Amino acid sequence: MSVNKVFRIHPTINFARIGTSKEYYLSPETSAGLPIDGSATTGGLPIKPGTENTVIDATDLRDEDGYLKRQAARFRLYYYELDGPDAYPCPAKPTEVIKGTVLADGRKVKDIIWTVHLANKKAASYNVVPLVGVDAYKDGLPQLRNPQVYGTTGTVNDPIRLKNLVIDPGPRAVSAVANNKLKFNAKTPASYSSNGQIEEITTYPATFPSGELHYPSGKLDSLGEILTDKEGRLLVLAAHGNTAAGIDEYGDPVPCTGDLNNASWYDDAADGPVSATIVFEDGTFQEAFNAWVVCCDPSYAPQIRNVVSIWDDVYDAWVRGLNLQPQLFAEGNFNPAFLPAFESMVRPVFRAALLQRWTVNLPRMAIKAHEAVDAITAADNPDKTIMAGLNFIRNPNLTGTAQSEVNTGVPLMPLSVGDAGTSFLTVTKTQYFFLEQWSKHNFTDGEGQQLGKGEYLDMASLSNCLGGRYVPGIEMSYVIRSTDIYQQDWQTSGAGPFRLKAIPLNYAKANQAPFLTAGWFPLQEDLNGLEPGDMTKFMAIPWQTDYNSCSIHQPSINTNGVNKTNGNGTTLYWSWPAQRPDAVFVAEQVISNVLPKQQWAIRGKGTYSLDPKSASTFQKANQSVKDWDKLGVIVQGTIIGPDYDPDYYLEVQNQFDETVIPDNPALEWPFNTTPPANTPI
Repeated sequence: MSVNKVFRIHPTINFARIGTSKEYYLSPETSAGLPIDGSATTGGLPIKPGTENTVIDATDLRDEDGYLKRQAARFRLYYYELDGPDAYPCPAKPTEVIKGTVLADGRKVKDIIWTVHLANKKAASYNVVPLVGVDAYKDGLPQLRNPQVYGTTGTVNDPIRLKNLVIDPGPRAVSAVANNKLKFNAKTPASYSSNGQIEEITTYPATFPSGELHYPSGKLDSLGEILTDKEGRLLVLAAHGNTAAGIDEYGDPVPCTGDLNNASWYDDAADGPVSATIVFEDGTFQEAFNAWVVCCDPSYAPQIRNVVSIWDDVYDAWVRGLNLQPQLFAEGNFNPAFLPAFESMVRPVFRAALLQRWTVNLPRMAIKAHEAVDAITAADNPDKTIMAGLNFIRNPNLTGTAQSEVNTGVPLMPLSVGDAGTSFLTVTKTQYFFLEQWSKHNFTDGEGQQLGKGEYLDMASLSNCLGGRYVPGIEMSYVIRSTDIYQQDWQTSGAGPFRLKAIPLNYAKANQAPFLTAGWFPLQEDLNGLEPGDMTKFMAIPWQTDYNSCSIHQPSINTNGVNKTNGNGTTLYWSWPAQRPDAVFVAEQVISNVLPKQQWAIRGKGTYSLDPKSASTFQKANQSVKDWDKLGVIVQGTIIGPDYDPDYYLEVQNQFDETVIPDNPALEWPFNTTPPANTPI
């Protein structure tokens, strides 16, 4: 059987994060909250620029002027020699490709040309419908955003709507040898890789918000920039979190009137494909299988693991929908003989339960219970642990009445509000199967399947992001569960799994706006592939208003105000505590390793509320688009200083003016929206 010599970009999906500083650090290459051999510091931390894997410390989060640094998405290139159809994990051992690499077949790498195309289609897309999620596309389509921009047809693909509402600077190509740096703005010419060379597109019809606009914190004129490091790896930098608002008939900025679908507003989040052309000394060249970059919110608690991460959702979708591992799942069923590895398939759920205590206001009794969960090892008898019989885990396989009667609030886990249309969060079906096998004593010790270098980067990148609760989410939304967005022929093409399918774009004919279409939408039987902007368009606009609002809620928020659980409907739960902290311990207030009272993560001027549901938020949505960067970041004691307990994860470098409200400690959970009389709120 012939050997297929292929190049793959990893991670298959990586995340550049917005910040107000010109400076940056690099995307993490370890998995949030999990142990790292030989280190007391857990995974998930970003990396210092110019280094291979040296993680940042607490002083690297902001620049010397106090501006929040951006996270650059670093992409690596790997060479595989595949003998026959692929499997997961891939049996071939990959070689990382940098400038000057000599491959096993003798070819020497002269240059790597990277091409990235970022776009923002939010304003031209459909509204987010929080109560139904992806089902909004099931029997028709949601309402268009900005319907007042009607065009000639009023449809999502109307050319006038696309020209006026899509932010599209076009592609940018950089050379590893030239080490150039290009911005995604209207002034920099578009460029792309063609036949092993960089071609400029002087006629590219770039589109940015135009006309009379209000800019709350700086002009929205760029979606970021790209460059290469000294080895020729690609770095993608997000923009600065700027927004723009239209001007109404009275000459005033259009206000933010909601959390998700603010008409006449724009933001600078973005996404798009990443490609690489490998140019050899003999003049030949070869294309790599593409990756994808998402430019999104900052990560304010990078080491705090989500009980359900994007990795868990993507892995579940591939296991149950794309034949990823037939030995685990085949013909619609999990294999009862499959033995999950405790450290990589079971313990991450237990670890996440412990870590989220640092971003929510749990009482001591609940903290002790979570500590007992995290203390479980592979050597323990599952029947003699606090998780015996999985009595504290919600079962995602239950539906209808069974779900509402059994999947209640306290004490079931996770202690978080659920996805669209559901009251409480559940683990994925694959996660639950792993837990069931552990509960039945059917598991193995250790890490289990050995991932290749690229495959590990795929997992680590996605495991550092929010999953499970996509209303609509932080980095990406419910569409990541849609199997038709991925490259289907992963086993025979050489692409490998978890790779988004990019639709080919003919840049040679890019001379008339709009160049991009409205793109792919779920449940519409469109399998052609994705365009730039097709992932972030399902998110809130601007993202800051959704980030602000998704803090503390009653479980009925996702079910149209109807309490569908038999738990206490007035008890408040959290939305995204690992990505959007609600209550924190401030490092500066820790004395002799004694923890102080918790503070709300968002506090200071404009944040105080008598309503517990509005705690830890900016009380006016317009403030969130200006002050989002004032939040502190929760990091482990090991990178704060030698006097801090390694088990502590504390807030550092917040910029709130707390002199206005000097004492506003977080209330201890559980707390209700209707507290007893004489109870301070």
